[in-house]
Amino acid sequence: MTSTDNTLFLRLAGPMQAWGTSSRFQLRRTDAYPSKSGVLGMILCARGVHREDSPAELVKLAPLLMGVRVDRAGISDWDYHTAGAKIGIRKANAKELRIGDDPDKILKRTASTGEYETLLSRRQYLYDASFLVALQGPSEVISVCVHALDEPVWPVFLGRKCCAPVEPVFVGTGSYDSLLDALSSVDWYPRINGIDCPDWSKTRTLDVFIEHRPGSPPPEGARLVYDVPRTFGSYDYGARWVVPGRVTVPVGEATHRSRPRSVFRHDPYGPEWESQKRDRMRFDNYLCVFCKSPAVEVHHLDYADVRRDTLRSVCEICHDACTSLEYGHDMRTRRIDPSDPDQRPMILQQIARLLTEHRHGRRRELLEAGRMLRRSFFDDAPDTSTGEGR
Repeated sequence: MTSTDNTLFLRLAGPMQAWGTSSRFQLRRTDAYPSKSGVLGMILCARGVHREDSPAELVKLAPLLMGVRVDRAGISDWDYHTAGAKIGIRKANAKELRIGDDPDKILKRTASTGEYETLLSRRQYLYDASFLVALQGPSEVISVCVHALDEPVWPVFLGRKCCAPVEPVFVGTGSYDSLLDALSSVDWYPRINGIDCPDWSKTRTLDVFIEHRPGSPPPEGARLVYDVPRTFGSYDYGARWVVPGRVTVPVGEATHRSRPRSVFRHDPYGPEWESQKRDRMRFDNYLCVFCKSPAVEVHHLDYADVRRDTLRSVCEICHDACTSLEYGHDMRTRRIDPSDPDQRPMILQQIARLLTEHRHGRRRELLEAGRMLRRSFFDDAPDTSTGEGR
């Protein structure tokens, strides 16, 4: 970071996120993008600031302007939570009582059983979402935030303590005239080539939510959001104007994947693997064990143990059929054996399906696409060249 940098970039990505600005009591909703209170709370958490000390620190952080770019919107869904089981929930007037008082004066009991009451709540989450957040303000304030995120006192989380980030939160800093310029300067990175960006384009148009600078009338379409925290000790928030928009950014190379590649994607076995493969092909007379066509590959019956007995020589179409059956049924230890007569009808049916639906030769590409989009291989598999099913 340089002394002139006025913008801090954060990457908020994880399997679960929750950014509520209007929820209270038992029904806890989440917004579609990170709230300012959640982001500033994350920075104070990294700095190790206690709730009772937050007002003085928020005076410095709240004036920072915030912009959010939605790199992956995710899916919203609900979960069911309980709190206080066998421990108890405080009564509404418990603050007026001292801790040393009779627990029955402080904690609620259920009328039917007489046991301490359990709080039931429904909580909404964003699943599999990713956001790029830009905070803009004085360079000395940005410098303090960078130091906190580089060496956090407490672990940071994405809105709730159960929502851990899966990527480093701190991305970098820079100097920009506006938040829109800042969010436009960072490339968008797909997780797997062709899955997040199926049209293979060189640019990506993304939604952004930019905080309007105070002192001038907000533009048309601006939304008033009450998420500027004054303290984290109680429910006390100010308002700000947020302007929705869109930016077009370059598409970078894939930097990570949502799931590990399968073992057969690379060659971890070295000379031993090649020797076992040649030995199996020679044992099968270089013929497919299923259809007796010329064999071009070997099919694994056990990915953890590579030897001749766990391999089967196969042609390309039979290998496609066996592997797609394994992935389609999410098989684990049990695998498709093309030399097993009992499995022959199932493999024949799958070969017919592959030929009819023109999926032959696209096994690995379609399986990865189907898993990323949470679709079964036996549904309409997505065409990764157009982003649509066939």
